[in-house]
Amino acid sequence: MSIRLVVIEDHPTLREGLQLVLEHRGCDVVGAGGDAHAARALIAAKAPDVVIVDVHLGRDSGIELTRELIALHPFCRIVLYAGSRDPEFALAGLEAGAMGYALKEGDPDELMQAIQSAAADQIYVDPRMRLMFDHLASIDQSVDREQGVLTQREREVMNLLAAGHTGEQVAKLLVLSAETVKTHIRNAMTRLNATTRVHAVALGMRDGEISPPGVANPPALGS
Repeated sequence: MSIRLVVIEDHPTLREGLQLVLEHRGCDVVGAGGDAHAARALIAAKAPDVVIVDVHLGRDSGIELTRELIALHPFCRIVLYAGSRDPEFALAGLEAGAMGYALKEGDPDELMQAIQSAAADQIYVDPRMRLMFDHLASIDQSVDREQGVLTQREREVMNLLAAGHTGEQVAKLLVLSAETVKTHIRNAMTRLNATTRVHAVALGMRDGEISPPGVANPPALGS
């Protein structure tokens, strides 16, 4: 079945272009709008699988809109679409509940990867953000670089989540029970002061605790 999408982008030309490109790739674009008001109405009426939200919507904030939409529709999967590589925007968006952060400079196949990941309840962060997170990790003095804050097992679990695996897939790969994996995720969230598992992944990447998606896992920092 095709993924049902709503596109929220305030530039009409880009919005129409996204619709055409995504429909060409097999998505069912059930609605499109240019502001927060349109987003609220379309999601309530269409119940899409995934919503693409521009980070900057004129006077509206795509990040604040994400927070509001997740509160109203907890199962809504949002991919933030951004022109900025600023990692703080990515962190704020993921903390607000977005499942993905895709850059506009990427090609359509990358955006499709973000959409497909979100539809499967998997995390997506644009690979170009790796250098930005690496830079933050290099200047962040809040983490003991010899030990880190996560245990080795927590780091393994969070690396697999960052790579796009679901909790059930992580359990199978590590030969753990689903409940044990959930416990490791909760503990990692607590250690990283994260509000959601997606936020924990973003903070872990920022602090150098885990690898950005598509990057080989770093050596364990501690036990």
